[in-house]
Amino acid sequence: MLMSELSVLVRYSRIYSERRLAEHKVGFPEQVILMYLSSRNQVNQDAIAQFYMIDKGAIAKTISKMEDKKLLTRQQNPENRRENLISLTSKGWEILKVMQVALKEWDDYMSEGLSRKEIEEYERITKKMVSNVSKLKNWSECNE
Repeated sequence: MLMSELSVLVRYSRIYSERRLAEHKVGFPEQVILMYLSSRNQVNQDAIAQFYMIDKGAIAKTISKMEDKKLLTRQQNPENRRENLISLTSKGWEILKVMQVALKEWDDYMSEGLSRKEIEEYERITKKMVSNVSKLKNWSECNE
């Protein structure tokens, strides 16, 4: 049952985010990368792919679209010429501000009617669950 409710929350969250940023023409995959870059500067594409467990090709394609939209820049790493470092542009930071407002609104909708204690418990449990699944290093074990 838990997985079903989590799936609904994730799906609704994605739809809400996409609709709130539709006028800026920023889709959910782009939003995910913007969020990642908001707390890290000059990272390579592999780091993003590993963090979200997304195919490197899909990340590269999304980054190209974002570069075309002037949301980020890609520069060759001077220490490793085969690697590109990704950074947010000022336009990317502007979109992040809009995203932060939308995420705050979403959090308010989602937590309506919950006490502060319930919200803190949800946050604690969610962090623990993320920690648990992040320990699974060998995803091939899932096929057994």
